[in-house]
Amino acid sequence: MIHYPRTLLNRLPFSDNSVLLMLAVIVGLTTGICVALFRAGIEWVHEILAVDFGETFLGGILESIGVDPRLSIIIVLVLAGLVVGAIAQQLIGHERHHGVAGIIEAVALTGGRLPFLKAPAKVIAAMLSLGAGASVGPEDPSVQIGANLGSFFGQKLRLSEEYISLLVAAGAASAIAAAFNAPIAGVFFALEIILREFTSRTFGIVVLAAVISSGFTQAVRGASPIFENLSYVLGDPVQLVFSLILGVLLAGISIIAIRFFYWQSHIWHNKIHLPIPIETAITGLAVGIVGYFLPQILGPGEEFMHNVLTGHLEPELGVVMLLIIGVAKWVMTATSIGGQFRGGVFAPTLFVGIVLGNAYGELVGMIFPESAVGSPQNYAIAGMAGLLAGVVRAPITAIMLVFEITDDYALILPMMLTTGVCILLLERTGTHGIYMTSLVKQGLYLKQGRDIDLMQAITVEEAMLQPAPSVPMHLDLRQLRDAFHDQQTRALCVIKDDNELYGIVTLGDLQRAFESTIRNPDSGAKTVGEIASTSIISVHPEEALWSAIRKMGMHEIGRVPVVDSHNGAVVGMLRRHDIMKAYNVAAARKLREQHVAEQVRLQTLTGAHVLEYHVRKGSSLCKKKIQEVDWPPEAVIASIQRNSRLIVPHGSTTLMADDMLTLVADSDSELLLDRLFGEDGRA
Repeated sequence: MIHYPRTLLNRLPFSDNSVLLMLAVIVGLTTGICVALFRAGIEWVHEILAVDFGETFLGGILESIGVDPRLSIIIVLVLAGLVVGAIAQQLIGHERHHGVAGIIEAVALTGGRLPFLKAPAKVIAAMLSLGAGASVGPEDPSVQIGANLGSFFGQKLRLSEEYISLLVAAGAASAIAAAFNAPIAGVFFALEIILREFTSRTFGIVVLAAVISSGFTQAVRGASPIFENLSYVLGDPVQLVFSLILGVLLAGISIIAIRFFYWQSHIWHNKIHLPIPIETAITGLAVGIVGYFLPQILGPGEEFMHNVLTGHLEPELGVVMLLIIGVAKWVMTATSIGGQFRGGVFAPTLFVGIVLGNAYGELVGMIFPESAVGSPQNYAIAGMAGLLAGVVRAPITAIMLVFEITDDYALILPMMLTTGVCILLLERTGTHGIYMTSLVKQGLYLKQGRDIDLMQAITVEEAMLQPAPSVPMHLDLRQLRDAFHDQQTRALCVIKDDNELYGIVTLGDLQRAFESTIRNPDSGAKTVGEIASTSIISVHPEEALWSAIRKMGMHEIGRVPVVDSHNGAVVGMLRRHDIMKAYNVAAARKLREQHVAEQVRLQTLTGAHVLEYHVRKGSSLCKKKIQEVDWPPEAVIASIQRNSRLIVPHGSTTLMADDMLTLVADSDSELLLDRLFGEDGRA
């Protein structure tokens, strides 16, 4: 851990803990104030832009020429898109990760150091996006406000990286507490998502900040929950069965939602090459057109969510329409964020969870008796918690948030069951949450809590020999001898007819069997099954390699069969040699992750871009000295990877085919470097 001089703090007559507590109060209070101003700004922009300019002024003009005045929303979103895009292009610039994912990365890799000078521009862009009606939520900009305030205080006071990260988490918790009037959810958001660890010290600081922020918010806006006047009752316990099925469905929906979100992002960032204001204007056009036909999807959608939860829906909004609205909402949320509108996914995820959960409840109610199914709103509540947990991968945050925004604990059992089943299935599939997916796509794999041993990061399946060297149990001993010769091994798995493991046989077993047969030809063993060892230790493919190593060490064996955990079929063999190879793989993976992390750290701290280029065979750069190449003036070669050797470059260093160059450059130099290395030069 790097500790920076705390010159100002050293002059204060307080302990570090006392200073942290005071700063937590300051961060909580300032975040509460700023989030309140942000929410007021959204309402003000909406009133000016969408109501006065859009509905009144533009709507009046459109009506006077015989055009539906509701089309004004399309014009408003296009104009807002132009302004938001200009702000993004001129004041915000390139960002590796959108919103919360960037905060997670900063806490994990750069000690919580955020570029807080960009925060005002992001907040203004978010106010315009939300005020105009883009399909985004206010919580991401709110978290940006809190996290950047925490980082600002930490950096200005020259705190250590550990303390800055704590203040960033405290700011994020305060923001959620203020945005949703949900201090408990804010605390768990910071611990589950931002810090990714639970300790008593972090818990205390984060709780204090969240409570202060929530206290200020309640003093200004009142203590009422976001969704008031809700009253639910859990009737027949059979409802728990339907809640379990809903959890299964939401797991699949979460996977589809996250993949679609990043597919949209890939399209906007890699396939569409237009100036950002034009891209955002096109996005506004798309959202406006869909919003014209489905106005429920515009903005955060709190009013429509409340109508669903209270059962005050228009008669024409049946199951099919609810499904269409839910799908359209997520599609437009992915489009809005991919197209550079500023906002978050929390509120849209709650929206989709409520709508799809309610539709599920109505559909089940058509098939089964109402007394057994209960109200559709019961499933809307469970759907809200389940989908949020599945998309952001924070089950405790999701459950607590739903409790606090509804102020109703009557449906705790179905909500927990739906959420638990959803998370359990997602864990089995290895799917990352929406924030972690952004980091993983950049090659950053952040472990839960503190870093772990190399061999915990690799599974038996990655290390094992497959297919396993094996023989059927009914072979005779001469055939076994041939099998050892053909497979060039000293041990074979003995399998039954259904490929299930029966035992293991070694060359030593075969030799003893032959010796026994020579001494007593009549009583010697005849088949592999008779000489195989059946008291064996086995491991499963999904086990961490360290677990397998521990088992082999405890039983003093040099190899172990790998069997499928479901049907007992033999799928591989793990040997000491395989473990050594796996260690090399894990070490290489760790070095690669550290390399990427250092690139990110450099980029975050300097504002420059860290780029990798491959010198292809036949390139004009081959066999040229670095000083002979016309490099862009704002580009510097940091290192050259040549085979397994790392070279610190000098002007006289000669570039060779297959060299991998790491460069630090500004954004204007990227295009020049792309041309210099050729179309396929970017690594």
